[in-house]
Amino acid sequence: MKHYLRLEGLRLICISLAALLFAAVAISAGRHSDPELEALLPQTLGGIALTIESQAGPELATNSAAFDAFLKTLGKSRDDFTLASAYAAGGLKAAVGAWRVKGADPALLLPGFKAALQASSTTGLTNTEETLAKRTVTRIGDPGQLAQGPLYVFVRGNTLLFVQTPDRTLAEEALSKLPPPL
Repeated sequence: MKHYLRLEGLRLICISLAALLFAAVAISAGRHSDPELEALLPQTLGGIALTIESQAGPELATNSAAFDAFLKTLGKSRDDFTLASAYAAGGLKAAVGAWRVKGADPALLLPGFKAALQASSTTGLTNTEETLAKRTVTRIGDPGQLAQGPLYVFVRGNTLLFVQTPDRTLAEEALSKLPPPL
């Protein structure tokens, strides 16, 4: 139960990273703090319409030391952060998200993100580069390491784009619908 609660707190930060920085954000319907960021996410996945929302950093209802450390390593604060998520209520075992850190050095985003995820996990997380949907992504987590399945992430400017799902076919589809890295 303790491990599950830790994972729930993680989703808060990413919406869909429900195993380590993803589950607790549970954005309420009607939140649209960053429509431009929302526009990067797919409208559908697996033939199912997705709910797309965004939230500004100061609005986050999470107290995550790992998340705050992530921002600090970038020289940023919650005021510089927004997130967007695309998910389906029930049934679809996948979610798509974006973290934007205004003014962040793109070269520091992925290392900081991986460090924050690992700091939030009681399990060592595997990190591997893979090619999915004709692009190189970092897969974080092997089966069983994250409650919602592996996380596939890449950097696009000052934004991290990611998909979390145990279903590789859904990961491929979602990644193919995201804009390419810059």
